[in-house]
Amino acid sequence: MASALDDLKRELRADPPPAIAALDKADVARLTAALRAAREHQTAALEAATDQGLAFIPKLLRGTVKKVLFG
Repeated sequence: MASALDDLKRELRADPPPAIAALDKADVARLTAALRAAREHQTAALEAATDQGLAFIPKLLRGTVKKVLFG
């Protein structure tokens, strides 16, 4: 069970609430997978929104604007 809780801890980037320890290994693994999928979905949505926002900037300037905004 420690492995599943460790995976969840890495996904949360924090200690999980104490009640999570009462869940069995399969439930913790499902929760971890759901969090990972949600984070991936959020990242894809943010990238799509960024690309849509940059569509208003002339093509020649987009690379420069991306560097200014995102480093």
